[in-house]
Amino acid sequence: MEYSPRYPQPFTLEQAIALDPEVASDEIGRLQNSIVHLRRTQNELKDYMEDPDVRQAVEENKVTLHDERIFMLKLALTHHGI
Repeated sequence: MEYSPRYPQPFTLEQAIALDPEVASDEIGRLQNSIVHLRRTQNELKDYMEDPDVRQAVEENKVTLHDERIFMLKLALTHHGI
């Protein structure tokens, strides 16, 4: 199984496959929770986008990084038949 992430990730698909399925599932839950909080924060910061520091923070906090990581972990779980 091959996958090339669009963004740099802290692990490869091969490393994700090597994880215990329970660990991968727990990490998916943790990342999904992080996304909920990140989206809420991003929405709160929209009122302050004229501030260059806030604008930069919003850009750096792109949700797509976590979404891709979740996708990789789910792909790894399919390798385990889950």
